[in-house]
Amino acid sequence: MKVILPLCIFAAFFANCADAATQAFGLTGKAKKHQSVVTRPTPNFRHDAAATTTSSATIVARGGACDDANAALFGKVGISALLQAAGLMGVLALGKAVVPILSKLGVPDLFGTSPALWAAFFLIIFASSIVGTFVDGGTSAALNQALDPNTTPGEQEWYQNLKKPSWNPPGWLFPIMWLIVSKPTQLAAVNRLWTVTEHGADRGWRLFAYCMHLALGDAWNKTFFGYQCVGRGLVVISAFYSMLLFSAYLFGQVDPLAGKLMLPTCGWVTVATALNWSIYSLNKSED
Repeated sequence: MKVILPLCIFAAFFANCADAATQAFGLTGKAKKHQSVVTRPTPNFRHDAAATTTSSATIVARGGACDDANAALFGKVGISALLQAAGLMGVLALGKAVVPILSKLGVPDLFGTSPALWAAFFLIIFASSIVGTFVDGGTSAALNQALDPNTTPGEQEWYQNLKKPSWNPPGWLFPIMWLIVSKPTQLAAVNRLWTVTEHGADRGWRLFAYCMHLALGDAWNKTFFGYQCVGRGLVVISAFYSMLLFSAYLFGQVDPLAGKLMLPTCGWVTVATALNWSIYSLNKSED
């Protein structure tokens, strides 16, 4: 109860703040003037507003038009992210519990860290969306984006048809930055934090903030690419970015090197956030 109650309060607070933000900055999803005709059924993870059926075709409104009200959508996203973050913390707890078992079996450490912890670190960092899949009961958009950056979930060609800034990074750069630059440095940062706080009492909440940033990253993928909500995705990626910076700060408080290892991810997410803002600015006139 000591953990669940604050989480529920945070979810409600996130939903109310996000709803206020969308109203203040005009991020409410609206149907675009130009609509596309789709001849296949709408995927289950889409929430399209102003959709009508004509014979065998479905006219689907674009531009982040979701049936859910802002508070309802952000409430779902917030609660899902909190549950996913709790699940990621559970993975870390499981890894820690396996450490003494491996020690009794004589399994040696790798670079001073138990293989059980390395496995837990690797799972939450490289495959956080697997936990999100169990939480949501569906396929994770984040995993699909990492494995196939040129294919977006939901409506085919939806992302390709959006107006983008001239500095839009090429599709092949995304998996390189995430899987080769960002994720390995995060792995090193988490291991460093775990090592230097081995006997500290404040490791848990710092790691929870980090897991929350991972969960919000998956939530952004789901909102932007899955629901195809550009404006509302902007709110989610802003929360994701803020939690990432907060996590880097917390890591740096404990160990300067751990904080510095988070900087590549901070830099890349800065680009991703700016890109989301630019895409929204370029396409909002059609909402």
